[in-house]
Amino acid sequence: MSKLPAVFLLLLASLSCAGPTPARAATAATPEAAPAPPDEVPAQDYPGTVQLSVDATDIARRLYQVRQRLPVKAGPLKLWYPQWIPGNHAATGPINQFAGLVLSAAGRRLPWRRDPLDVYAFLLDVPDGVSMLDIEFQSLSPTADDQGRVAMTTELLSVQWSRLLLYPAGHDARRIRFEPSLRLPQGWGHGTALRTRETTEDGLVRFEPLALVDLVDSPVYAGRHFKRFVLDGNPRSPVHLNVVADAPELLEAKPEILEAHRALVVQADRLYGNRPFAHYDFLLALSDQFSGIGLEHLQSSENGTFPGYLTGKAPFTDNYLLPHEYAHSWNGKSVRPASLWTPHYNTPMQNDLLWVYEGQTEFWAWVLATRAGLYTAEQSREVLAATAATFEHRAGRRWRNLQDTVYQGIIDFNDAPAAWQDWQRGYDFYDEGVLLWLDVDSRLRELSGGRRSLDAFARGFLGGQAGKGEVRRYDVGDVVQALDRVQAHDWAGYLRERVEGHGAQAPLQGLARSGWRLVYSEVPNAAIADAESDGGFADYRYSLGLKVAADGKISEVLWESPAHAAGIARDMQLVAVDGMAYNAERMNRALAASRSHPAPLQLLVRQGDAYRTLQVPYHGGLRHPHLERLPGSPDRLTQLLAPMK
Repeated sequence: MSKLPAVFLLLLASLSCAGPTPARAATAATPEAAPAPPDEVPAQDYPGTVQLSVDATDIARRLYQVRQRLPVKAGPLKLWYPQWIPGNHAATGPINQFAGLVLSAAGRRLPWRRDPLDVYAFLLDVPDGVSMLDIEFQSLSPTADDQGRVAMTTELLSVQWSRLLLYPAGHDARRIRFEPSLRLPQGWGHGTALRTRETTEDGLVRFEPLALVDLVDSPVYAGRHFKRFVLDGNPRSPVHLNVVADAPELLEAKPEILEAHRALVVQADRLYGNRPFAHYDFLLALSDQFSGIGLEHLQSSENGTFPGYLTGKAPFTDNYLLPHEYAHSWNGKSVRPASLWTPHYNTPMQNDLLWVYEGQTEFWAWVLATRAGLYTAEQSREVLAATAATFEHRAGRRWRNLQDTVYQGIIDFNDAPAAWQDWQRGYDFYDEGVLLWLDVDSRLRELSGGRRSLDAFARGFLGGQAGKGEVRRYDVGDVVQALDRVQAHDWAGYLRERVEGHGAQAPLQGLARSGWRLVYSEVPNAAIADAESDGGFADYRYSLGLKVAADGKISEVLWESPAHAAGIARDMQLVAVDGMAYNAERMNRALAASRSHPAPLQLLVRQGDAYRTLQVPYHGGLRHPHLERLPGSPDRLTQLLAPMK
């Protein structure tokens, strides 16, 4: 996953079956999929190797200095800055952070112009006799998070190669060779899936040459405080956790936390059956300055989270992050929807199967986190209850189906918060995807009498076909056929109804079929309380229908909730409750008393310079979501979450 959902995140090998076939058109009996993009580039290798040198030592000013030497021939040339980055699901290449472009040959500066219809393209004419083009520019990393993702601080940095290069247009990214080098601040450590050729004492790291597609898929994390942990020392395919942090004490991992991450590797092996990588490097930044991130790669992943993650002082709700990106090595990197495969980074990707790519990955992240011990069983159920409650109250399902949410990354081009998140919907293909795939798992268990489950699909479709070579592509018809090989059923109609259907009802059939139901009580939900404590807000979504920051600013209002009906909107300031200055404790008391108090709540709000007292006729008390066993039903949820032996 590249972009974390804006909604409250899930914070989240038995029967063999055949895997995906080469991409093909969906049959009339399956949900329709968009066609795969054509191979619109020549099949031959680009002549020569591109030299790429990045200097990342200017950490105070947060500048990356880039130099390239590109083999060329005389004539027109188009250079592309990468636009569609795998895992981002939108055209997110930060061209706005690109500056200082100078093109030259043999010491002579060459003029260039931007393509007026493609601002990611730079055009020039290579003079006769020129065989090598010199390229210089800077990547201006944000100095604050209102400019974008902060990826360089005085203590640590990340190198995403897609931000730091130009490449010749009209060529397959698998057939352009790069020889990269990176200069880091002296004394800094680094982690990456790249193979190192040489490291010098002054911070210069030279890497082995590789294809552009593999370079972009192999970021680097570096920092003043760096530590590498062995999660699996198997020399045939080792797995490491590479950590950079704001301070050295943040690298002192609790043994039980490391053991849970080692168990994650074991449980993924047991789920998928094999590894699609030659080696794997988790890249983890622990910082309150470096922006949070989760981005998948075949042999590594970029993760940025709370400083206390390894020491046990971070919210448990973030324990889904590394499992999610690790699961993507199978689902998304080695096996991928055909419409998400492109020959290079300036062809638009088509997101139609993100409910498989991201939705099922989020499902496995939650399952693997529980099986590995990153969640306790109770924490896992609380996370699922929070997700189920979110979608039980998702009014926007009436007009916008799950399939349409796969375009959210493109719609949400400015990454700004939605005024009516519940009604507009957002990245719901992540978290509603968890409920969708729980539904599929429980149906497989029910139909097979408990003999088969979604584990078999993962092993056969994702793991069984994973390999250390070409990306294997699939369409929705392949998904349907693979499910049918696990257990015969009308999976095409089943998935169409759930992915393309509308309705106000939450997709909770799988929860009930798993032996549990969603209930509400005055007892706080542990996952929501964890998020409240970390985020500094109070969550009243399932009573009044709003979320309130510690200073009283309203950050979310549910559509058609009591708060919505009373005229409350996001970004109003909640000033007082029943005549007393607002704080969370007073609101909790007022809500608890509402069950026996006939008068409506009196909420004084400020919007701009205007004050209003609004009456909210609510009498339901405090309501927090939990899961409760359905008496007499099989407990398929506990079976799903149990560690695999």
